Amino acid sequence: TLGTLVGLLGTVMGMIKSFQALSQSGAPDSTELSTGISEALINTAFGIATGAFAVISYNFYTNKIDNLTYAIDEIGFSIVQTFAATH
Repeated sequence: TLGTLVGLLGTVMGMIKSFQALSQSGAPDSTELSTGISEALINTAFGIATGAFAVISYNFYTNKIDNLTYAIDEIGFSIVQTFAATH
């Protein structure tokens, strides 16, 4: 979540730079405008990539934990059944 929010903050900062470039000169300065928009888009891309990586990692590790928990439950059940059968 934090990575995505930092990307969003960078997007907003880039757009602020773009609008400042428009407001400071009477005519739009295409170089300043494109620099701000480029910064905004780069930060947006990094925010999306960070969010996607976080979701993939979360699902991967959640699946591993679920499998481990299931295996531990099965081992515990087997131990209980073995103890019940012998006593």
